[in-house]
Amino acid sequence: MNESNDWAAYIEQLLQDCADREATVNLRASRTGASDEQTGIEALPTVYRGTQFRSLLEACWAATLDSLHIVWEYEPETFTLPSGPKYLPDFHLTEIGVWLEVKGPGIPRVEKAYELGEMLACDCPDLACTCQWPGGEMVIVGHPPTPMNPWIDEAYSHWPSVAKSKLARRHGGFIRWTSTRCHNSWMTRCSSCTRVTWIERARLRRCPACGANPESQLYRDFENHFEFERLPWLSGRATQPDEDAA
Repeated sequence: MNESNDWAAYIEQLLQDCADREATVNLRASRTGASDEQTGIEALPTVYRGTQFRSLLEACWAATLDSLHIVWEYEPETFTLPSGPKYLPDFHLTEIGVWLEVKGPGIPRVEKAYELGEMLACDCPDLACTCQWPGGEMVIVGHPPTPMNPWIDEAYSHWPSVAKSKLARRHGGFIRWTSTRCHNSWMTRCSSCTRVTWIERARLRRCPACGANPESQLYRDFENHFEFERLPWLSGRATQPDEDAA
């Protein structure tokens, strides 16, 4: 019974991947020459799981969130910032109280994300915060992944060079992010509900999704623990999304 369910799920995902690829090809063909207003780099709009994203990097972030069992909404709400301008963050991670802004290489203007982070922060003392999301909702800036480098990882020191090259090509790299509140932030998997979440300061006391305490091991962005998901079947070649966009 389990094998039958697994096979059905595999076929369903394969059909969805095919539909996404066809929709992406048609979308990009209809938008030839479109470019990012800030960088002038040609845009690569991408369809993933039926959602149209402005770039391949955003779609890869959506796939990464899915792989971590993080529920997401794409561009669900526009904010009016205290300084006056409107701001539309890329993702809202509804179960863990996090907003995620995705930025590719060389793309400036993260000031709005930082201002939103300040706006959504609460003023409660860390040890006495009673808000739904301890410390307020977080705002995270997501960056292109750190490439996998098995040549400098001692765990692969005994691997032959050919095997290392194959691993580096197939691996999606590692998740990179920056907290907009300018202090330590971590990713962790809750030992109770098994969700992956970002936490910082007041959130260290309990899981923002289920309220359980304590958390499991904490990881900084440079510790290379959580793998980033690539969508080479959408990009047409097995490259990092930031390389593909360039």
